[in-house]
Amino acid sequence: MSEHPRGFSRFLARAARLVGSPAGLQRVAKQATKKMIQRGGASLASAEEQLRTLVEFLTAYVQGDYREVSPTTLISVVAALLYFVAPLDALPDFLFGWGLLDDAAVISYVSVQVRKELEAFKQWRDQGG
Repeated sequence: MSEHPRGFSRFLARAARLVGSPAGLQRVAKQATKKMIQRGGASLASAEEQLRTLVEFLTAYVQGDYREVSPTTLISVVAALLYFVAPLDALPDFLFGWGLLDDAAVISYVSVQVRKELEAFKQWRDQGG
Protein backbone atom coordinates (compact mmCIF):
# COMPACT_ATOMS: atom_id res chain seq x y z
CA MET A 1 0.00 0.00 0.00
CA SER A 2 1.11 3.54 -0.63
CA GLU A 3 1.55 6.09 2.12
CA HIS A 4 -1.58 6.57 4.22
CA PRO A 5 -3.48 9.87 4.25
CA ARG A 6 -2.59 12.14 7.14
CA GLY A 7 -4.09 10.96 10.44
CA PHE A 8 -5.31 7.66 9.03
CA SER A 9 -2.83 5.40 10.87
CA ARG A 10 -4.53 5.86 14.22
CA PHE A 11 -7.81 4.70 12.67
CA LEU A 12 -6.08 1.58 11.32
CA ALA A 13 -4.96 0.77 14.85
CA ARG A 14 -8.50 1.26 16.21
CA ALA A 15 -9.93 -0.86 13.40
CA ALA A 16 -7.47 -3.68 14.11
CA ARG A 17 -8.74 -3.81 17.69
CA LEU A 18 -12.39 -3.65 16.59
CA VAL A 19 -12.46 -6.42 13.96
CA GLY A 20 -12.95 -9.09 16.62
CA SER A 21 -16.21 -7.51 17.78
CA PRO A 22 -19.20 -8.16 15.50
CA ALA A 23 -21.30 -5.75 17.59
CA GLY A 24 -18.62 -3.07 17.24
CA LEU A 25 -18.41 -3.60 13.47
CA GLN A 26 -22.18 -3.41 13.19
CA ARG A 27 -22.16 -0.17 15.18
CA VAL A 28 -19.58 1.35 12.79
CA ALA A 29 -21.66 0.36 9.75
CA LYS A 30 -24.80 1.90 11.30
CA GLN A 31 -22.99 5.10 12.26
CA ALA A 32 -21.56 5.44 8.75
CA THR A 33 -24.97 4.89 7.18
CA LYS A 34 -26.56 7.47 9.48
CA LYS A 35 -23.87 10.07 8.77
CA MET A 36 -24.01 9.36 5.03
CA ILE A 37 -27.76 10.04 5.03
CA GLN A 38 -27.48 13.17 7.19
CA ARG A 39 -24.34 14.75 5.75
CA GLY A 40 -23.97 13.55 2.15
CA GLY A 41 -24.17 16.46 -0.22
CA ALA A 42 -21.90 17.82 -2.90
CA SER A 43 -18.68 17.63 -0.91
CA LEU A 44 -19.08 13.87 -0.51
CA ALA A 45 -20.59 13.17 -3.93
CA SER A 46 -17.32 12.02 -5.48
CA ALA A 47 -16.97 9.22 -2.93
CA GLU A 48 -20.61 8.45 -2.14
CA GLU A 49 -20.77 5.28 -4.25
CA GLN A 50 -17.49 4.06 -2.77
CA LEU A 51 -18.77 4.80 0.73
CA ARG A 52 -21.99 2.88 0.10
CA THR A 53 -19.96 -0.08 -1.16
CA LEU A 54 -17.72 -0.03 1.93
CA VAL A 55 -20.78 0.02 4.22
CA GLU A 56 -22.47 -2.79 2.27
CA PHE A 57 -19.22 -4.79 2.33
CA LEU A 58 -18.88 -4.46 6.10
CA THR A 59 -22.58 -5.16 6.69
CA ALA A 60 -22.45 -8.34 4.59
CA TYR A 61 -19.36 -9.44 6.51
CA VAL A 62 -20.92 -8.77 9.92
CA GLN A 63 -24.10 -10.63 8.95
CA GLY A 64 -21.99 -13.61 7.88
CA ASP A 65 -23.22 -13.41 4.30
CA TYR A 66 -19.84 -12.57 2.77
CA ARG A 67 -16.59 -13.87 4.19
CA GLU A 68 -14.18 -13.63 1.25
CA VAL A 69 -12.30 -10.88 3.06
CA SER A 70 -8.61 -10.67 3.89
CA PRO A 71 -7.79 -9.37 7.38
CA THR A 72 -5.90 -6.41 5.85
CA THR A 73 -8.88 -5.40 3.74
CA LEU A 74 -11.30 -5.73 6.64
CA ILE A 75 -9.10 -3.52 8.82
CA SER A 76 -8.73 -0.94 6.03
CA VAL A 77 -12.48 -0.79 5.39
CA VAL A 78 -13.30 -0.47 9.09
CA ALA A 79 -10.62 2.22 9.47
CA ALA A 80 -12.07 4.22 6.55
CA LEU A 81 -15.54 4.05 8.08
CA LEU A 82 -14.20 4.99 11.52
CA TYR A 83 -12.45 7.95 9.93
CA PHE A 84 -15.68 8.94 8.19
CA VAL A 85 -17.78 8.82 11.37
CA ALA A 86 -15.18 10.52 13.58
CA PRO A 87 -16.17 14.13 14.23
CA LEU A 88 -12.53 15.16 14.69
CA ASP A 89 -10.24 13.58 12.13
CA ALA A 90 -7.44 15.33 10.22
CA LEU A 91 -9.93 17.99 9.07
CA PRO A 92 -13.02 18.25 11.30
CA ASP A 93 -16.33 18.07 9.40
CA PHE A 94 -17.52 21.41 10.71
CA LEU A 95 -14.82 23.27 8.76
CA PHE A 96 -17.16 24.46 6.01
CA GLY A 97 -17.33 21.10 4.24
CA TRP A 98 -13.56 20.67 4.03
CA GLY A 99 -13.77 17.86 6.54
CA LEU A 100 -16.09 15.91 4.28
CA LEU A 101 -13.64 16.39 1.42
CA ASP A 102 -10.98 14.92 3.68
CA ASP A 103 -13.31 12.00 4.46
CA ALA A 104 -13.93 11.51 0.73
CA ALA A 105 -10.17 11.40 0.11
CA VAL A 106 -9.72 8.65 2.73
CA ILE A 107 -12.69 6.68 1.36
CA SER A 108 -11.26 6.91 -2.16
CA TYR A 109 -7.78 5.99 -0.95
CA VAL A 110 -9.01 2.83 0.79
CA SER A 111 -11.29 1.90 -2.11
CA VAL A 112 -8.32 1.99 -4.47
CA GLN A 113 -6.10 0.05 -2.06
CA VAL A 114 -8.63 -2.80 -1.68
CA ARG A 115 -10.07 -2.52 -5.19
CA LYS A 116 -9.73 -6.21 -6.11
CA GLU A 117 -11.63 -7.43 -3.06
CA LEU A 118 -14.30 -4.75 -3.48
CA GLU A 119 -14.76 -5.76 -7.13
CA ALA A 120 -15.18 -9.41 -6.06
CA PHE A 121 -17.70 -8.31 -3.43
CA LYS A 122 -19.67 -6.21 -5.95
CA GLN A 123 -19.79 -9.14 -8.36
CA TRP A 124 -21.05 -11.40 -5.55
CA ARG A 125 -23.63 -8.76 -4.51
CA ASP A 126 -24.81 -8.15 -8.07
CA GLN A 127 -25.32 -11.88 -8.58
CA GLY A 128 -27.76 -11.95 -5.70
CA GLY A 129 -25.27 -12.56 -2.87
